[in-house]
Amino acid sequence: MLRNKQSSRSLTAFIVTWAFVILTITGLVLYVVPQGRVAYWTHWSLLGLGKEQWGDVHMMFGGIFIFTGIIHLYFNWKPFKKFLADRVKGKLQLKQEFVIAMTFSVVIVVMSIFHIPPVSWVFDLNQTLKDSWVTSPELEPPFGHAEEVSLAGISRRMGLDLEQGVAALQREGFDFTGPQDSLEKIALANNVTPMDVYAVISRYEKKSEPVPASGMTIEDVEARYAGTGLGRKTLADVCKSVQIGITNCEERLSVKGFKVASDEKLKQAAERYEINPIDVLKMLLVNDYKPDS
Repeated sequence: MLRNKQSSRSLTAFIVTWAFVILTITGLVLYVVPQGRVAYWTHWSLLGLGKEQWGDVHMMFGGIFIFTGIIHLYFNWKPFKKFLADRVKGKLQLKQEFVIAMTFSVVIVVMSIFHIPPVSWVFDLNQTLKDSWVTSPELEPPFGHAEEVSLAGISRRMGLDLEQGVAALQREGFDFTGPQDSLEKIALANNVTPMDVYAVISRYEKKSEPVPASGMTIEDVEARYAGTGLGRKTLADVCKSVQIGITNCEERLSVKGFKVASDEKLKQAAERYEINPIDVLKMLLVNDYKPDS
């Protein structure tokens, strides 16, 4: 038990200090962790803790730091008040320090909101570090939170043969109830990652239906291809899946003022022209379609 007010002050000071240390560590970890979709897809962890656990620790000690900081100020209110009084006597000193601190804070807030250098460099480095975890296409899920989708759902969405996928999982010894199980549930039951489960079933793609000779409408393209991971595919892969020759694909895009290499991913090409990956596909399949870029 704490014997006196001085002991309480010391305890509070130590908690504030440790909270600051832990916040620093967890903040650095959260700065470099992969994007959530990648972390959950691959069951990323550091020192045995996943992304959510690091975030939970950071959030809790943020609250502790604020709470104990207020208590610390309460215990030291008299010296703090005396410090302010001494500064007020100096007049210009308090005013100058206050103005500099306030101006600095406002400038940082504005630069953060509008991504102005050098503050924007911190965000750019953060993005670079997070993206650096993706060293191969398999580490990216086909869409956000794909691990939460059932076998049946992801097979339907990605155009996979469900029966062949289920049979393949059974052959490889995966323990699961049936197509209604999510990739995450199967992964946890078999001590693997959702990425590993998907790697098995993704081998069994259904044969794509040929594109109608008269072309497709925008609604047709969105209904059939939205959410199928187009951004991760190269132009050659997409052209093959819709049964259009690569030369024909490149010509269709070129006529509309878009140049995309056969081995370039749709996401990269789309970002270059400030459009969405599905817009590239619409240009291939929809007559006279050209996005506003």
